[in-house]
Amino acid sequence: MEMKIYTRFFLRVILLLSFVGGLTSCMNDDEFTTDAGALLTFETDTVKFDTVFTTIGSSTKRFKVFNTNKKGVRCQSVTLASGGTSGFRINVDGHSGALLTDVEVPGQDSIFIFAEVTLNPQSSDTPMLVRDKILFTLESGRQQELVLQAYGQDIVILRAEEVSTDRTLTGARPFLIYDSLVVKTGATLTLDAGTTLCFHDKAYMSVHGTVICNGTLEKPVTFRGDRTDRMFANLPYDLLDAQWGGITLQPESANNLFTHTDIHGGNYGIACLLSTTTEKKLTLDSSIIHNVSGMGLELHGCQAEARNSQITNAGADCVHIVGGQSDFVHCTFGQFQLWHTFSGTALNISNTKDDKPYPLLAANFSNCLITGWSNDEIKIGRSPKNDVAWNFLFKNCLINIKMTGSESDEVKSRFVDCFNESDLKGEDVVKGDKNFKERDTYQFNFNLSETSNARGIGSSDYVTLCPIDLNGVERPSEKPDAGCYQFRPSESLH
Repeated sequence: MEMKIYTRFFLRVILLLSFVGGLTSCMNDDEFTTDAGALLTFETDTVKFDTVFTTIGSSTKRFKVFNTNKKGVRCQSVTLASGGTSGFRINVDGHSGALLTDVEVPGQDSIFIFAEVTLNPQSSDTPMLVRDKILFTLESGRQQELVLQAYGQDIVILRAEEVSTDRTLTGARPFLIYDSLVVKTGATLTLDAGTTLCFHDKAYMSVHGTVICNGTLEKPVTFRGDRTDRMFANLPYDLLDAQWGGITLQPESANNLFTHTDIHGGNYGIACLLSTTTEKKLTLDSSIIHNVSGMGLELHGCQAEARNSQITNAGADCVHIVGGQSDFVHCTFGQFQLWHTFSGTALNISNTKDDKPYPLLAANFSNCLITGWSNDEIKIGRSPKNDVAWNFLFKNCLINIKMTGSESDEVKSRFVDCFNESDLKGEDVVKGDKNFKERDTYQFNFNLSETSNARGIGSSDYVTLCPIDLNGVERPSEKPDAGCYQFRPSESLH
């Protein structure tokens, strides 16, 4: 009797579990719909990759596919229209492949899709558009699509390249530098107008011989990092510093020329090491060194000149001079580094380093603009040995240097017809970044603002040396603006 009671009990439990299982099965089937009106929603209709170097894999794009319906939607297949031949690759909710089946998107939920691309060479000097589609075939029979697109740029790859004889690089295609590009003693490397050198992480250029950059206003020579993607939607890696090494001019290097050259995003810009030659080491003409994590331009015991050039936003000093002989005309030094809590100054001059004297034969600044966020952007150091040459001169410059008023007549005589914005007090005065056009969050604009104190303070004596500004604008023969840019109204800026 007792056995029969237990048997009936277990039968009832089994029947109940079977009923619940069947009910659950029905509920699972009912959770997904084949209604033709139940569609997926995409975070974007086109996934766009920035310019991608061919044969080099892209970064990964991530985006969501949403199901706003109450019931789930099944995809019979999610596939690349090309079948995977375009170079695009996808991962759908953790599964990779050019053809995926039975992909489920629960009701009022979403899934992630990851996309990458590696493009084959395009046999073209200009970027070529490559497109593909992700096709979503739903159980209802409806098909939806999402476009993938990228511009493929053919490149020339150089790995630990050494230039031992005279050589010229042209601007037809970018050069991707891995490890280093070294110009050996006695060799000259010439970079034609429009040449772009893209350096991989920590890659650098070392010059023992000579480098000649023949950029033009329309086709500058460019030194930059190799990342063409973005950290955030509004922040390309190209706007970040420390993306590559920098350019070092070795002690024996001489007669280097950078004309209309754009150097940005490195650990440093140009480092001129202590010269073992009496020849001029560097001429910087109508060029830009911008947004580096260390020194912008470092001159150590060498001869150099810079005209019509912008050297801005360095993690250390924008321009750092120890000894030697240098001359700057119509240059802009601006210290507005975003990526470092503590940065150097716009200009640092000295005739000593590590307690060793280095004669400062000359450091001349004419019609220059030297400013930053602080009230003291010019540091001038002096050796305790008074017989070490200490010659510097500022003429017709906008400067930012804290003066105590107790400076000697010798020091005061080194500043001729200069406007010192450090003397300005108050919140609303025009100084620092107010000298320049408004900028967006990460992109600086060093063209002069209408109220800039640099306007009209330059001397006509130097206009013949720099008759055209960095934008290609003609300077007036009288009262030109200080710095590398002549003021233009906003409507004339392109």
